[in-house]
Amino acid sequence: MLSFWITDKSGVSKQIDNVLTVVWDCDMGVPADSLTITCPYSGDIRGNAVAMKVYEDEKLAFSGGVDTIVAVKQAKQVVLKLSCRSLAAGLLDNEAEPVTYNTPGASLIYEKHIKPFGIRLAEADNIPFYDKLRIGKGFSHWQVVQWFCRNRYNTEPRITGDGVAYLKGYHPKGESVFSDKGTGVSYYSLKETHRRYRLISEVKMKFRQANTYRSSVKNSNPEAAFVKSVRYVNAASEEKNIDTVDRMIANGNRNSYALNISCIGCHTGLVGTHAVIDDSVLGEISGLLVKSVRYSADRRGGVSAITLEKERFDVADELHNEKFNFSAVG
Repeated sequence: MLSFWITDKSGVSKQIDNVLTVVWDCDMGVPADSLTITCPYSGDIRGNAVAMKVYEDEKLAFSGGVDTIVAVKQAKQVVLKLSCRSLAAGLLDNEAEPVTYNTPGASLIYEKHIKPFGIRLAEADNIPFYDKLRIGKGFSHWQVVQWFCRNRYNTEPRITGDGVAYLKGYHPKGESVFSDKGTGVSYYSLKETHRRYRLISEVKMKFRQANTYRSSVKNSNPEAAFVKSVRYVNAASEEKNIDTVDRMIANGNRNSYALNISCIGCHTGLVGTHAVIDDSVLGEISGLLVKSVRYSADRRGGVSAITLEKERFDVADELHNEKFNFSAVG
């Protein structure tokens, strides 16, 4: 059971007793969750609402600011529409101070770029990143956090809707089982999509300006064997490296497959979990990850539209035809 609480300008929280509609989006690829509700008109909410909290069975599930308040009058009925984003929005909306950090650690990144926005840290270590982090003019706090996590942990950071930052990657415990057989989480519709046009079969590279593109990284995803889609990366001038290439291929793999299901009820808490589909026709599909959930509700009830993706694809670094030393590359 969801309950919605508004915080006003004086810091007082009050529950909204009559929520007419809800649209709640959670996505592993989007830093901030978004929430839009409508309720009957209230002059107090219209003039004073600044923040929103959502509880699911008394557990905090969403906390964020109210971005917009819209009053709509139609046929003698007046409703309010409130659009909110979770606390991670602060990292997106604010620029970080231009500065250079020498061997920054997770505690520094948290104190400077996450904690000021009221976000808690799930875990941290004291091992610094042995390099410089240069923050240029116009960098958002989110870009700083993302750069640090990618280079220090080789992960994508995640800030959950209830305001907890995971720098080492977000991996909720357990596995979600979705089925049309009456077990696990039941779904009433399913759509599986293969997009081979999103795949990158090979990336060719050069590491010195005088050389040609003689090195290559080939995609080991079996589906890529049926596709020819080549990209070129000039690592000598574009400040890109093998990690950049791996990320390009991995993104193509990730976007090449999607499985969409629709379930009764609110399942936003399943975002980021490992998942298995147990279908009466398609059989078992394992190795999935819950990428996103959109929960929509009105007076008739609520439905979750869930998108699942392949959890990982193995990418073989098949570099050939050129001898090089990464440490010697200029």
